[in-house]
Amino acid sequence: MTPSSKPGAFGIQKWWGSMAFCLGLLAFLHLAGLAGVVVYDANIILNLTVINLLFSAVVVLGFGNPEDAWRWALTAYVTYSVEVIGVQTGFPFGSYTYGWRLGPHIYDTPPMIGILWLMTLMGAMYWSHKWVGDKDTPKARLAKAAVTATLMVALDIILEPVATQAGFWTWEGDHIPIKNYIAWWVIAFGLALAWRKVHSLRTNRAAGLLFLIQAAFFIGLLLLPWKS
Repeated sequence: MTPSSKPGAFGIQKWWGSMAFCLGLLAFLHLAGLAGVVVYDANIILNLTVINLLFSAVVVLGFGNPEDAWRWALTAYVTYSVEVIGVQTGFPFGSYTYGWRLGPHIYDTPPMIGILWLMTLMGAMYWSHKWVGDKDTPKARLAKAAVTATLMVALDIILEPVATQAGFWTWEGDHIPIKNYIAWWVIAFGLALAWRKVHSLRTNRAAGLLFLIQAAFFIGLLLLPWKS
């Protein structure tokens, strides 16, 4: 059963399992978080980041196909492992360190970053599938992977200044190297190409809508003043 034909998150048929309610709640929480950063206390609100990300992941995966659980885990593990390598060696992203707002660390890297990669990848794949279409020609496969990677880099460009100000991570010399964006693009392209035939990973509407919600949230944080 595809995500679009499921009655609700985790198959729940009640109103509180519907796409409209779950994504509406996520949109409200992000709006409330933005308002809290701007008019209340940015430090208190940003300390709740892990809770928000975990809830977002539950909603997105709730509208996915349980048979893909191993693919979710593998994607999160692979991207987390790349981040561990990045933190320890400076390759492929550059020299950076993680703060504690993304949760506990293993090898100086929060496992939550793998989950964030997974959600962002699924959201970007949803929109690339929408825009490029359902064709399965070699050209279409490359186009969808390229659009997915470009969308993820676009989101990262918005996210980077917000993340450093929020203390999610810190770049050596306070400089974001261009190779960070190149590495993001290459990794996202490879993952999108690898999972191109997995219907539920590229048609998860909840992931697509969350991608837009997060983009709007980060743009708001980028443009508005923070209250501390």
